[in-house]
Amino acid sequence: MERIGLSFSGGLPPTDIVDCIQLADELGYESAWMAEGHGGDQFSVLTACALRTKNILLGTSITSVFVRSAPTIAMAAATVDHFSQGRFVLGLGTSHKVQVEPEHGLLFEKAVPRLRECVQIVRSLLQKGEVSYQGSVYNIENFDFWFEPFRKEIPIYVAAVFPKMLEVCGEIAQGALMTWCTLEHAETAAYHVAEGAKRAGRNPNEVEVATLLPCAAGSSGEGAMEGLKTNIARYAARFPRYRRLMENAG
Repeated sequence: MERIGLSFSGGLPPTDIVDCIQLADELGYESAWMAEGHGGDQFSVLTACALRTKNILLGTSITSVFVRSAPTIAMAAATVDHFSQGRFVLGLGTSHKVQVEPEHGLLFEKAVPRLRECVQIVRSLLQKGEVSYQGSVYNIENFDFWFEPFRKEIPIYVAAVFPKMLEVCGEIAQGALMTWCTLEHAETAAYHVAEGAKRAGRNPNEVEVATLLPCAAGSSGEGAMEGLKTNIARYAARFPRYRRLMENAG
């Protein structure tokens, strides 16, 4: 069980999620992840979890680089890492155009440059406590932390589905975070992560590959599958990226 975790998308009340993650910690699960969407604020929930747990890793799956600024992400990550005494993992991603634009009123553009720059800014703030940055997306003048982070190196995982972003993971992240991924796709994904790592002069074995898989309980396999069908159909209908992934998987 040492490499098994669980993830929540926010459908439960925040207090119930904290109770579940506390139980997972007691049962020996390695990690617990909180998505960002329409549920409770992920960093707030994970902070509450940090105060109720001892060993389990706590991560975001994922934090959108569009709806939060890079300094805001860095402050939130450092806060949860402080309360958890170094058990936090920052999962970052670009989210989806169908969420960023109609739901948040923001333009979904320069996704990969925005992600790269966000990672650089977050790392700089954690390591140095301050940042000035001029990029293609971000232009920041003299932002500084007013507190000392618990760690200057918080693991950063990047969400990815297809080769281009998987190779970016290999270049800049400690891990690749995937979802709706078959075993066959996982093998292909690991290859692209390794290619990106080698291109950046990194050891591919130092970049972890993790995946979030939908699960349901039932009295039979058919019963459990019925519990998943609605969610699978919703993702396929709403998110072109996941629909393409499912089509490729047959």
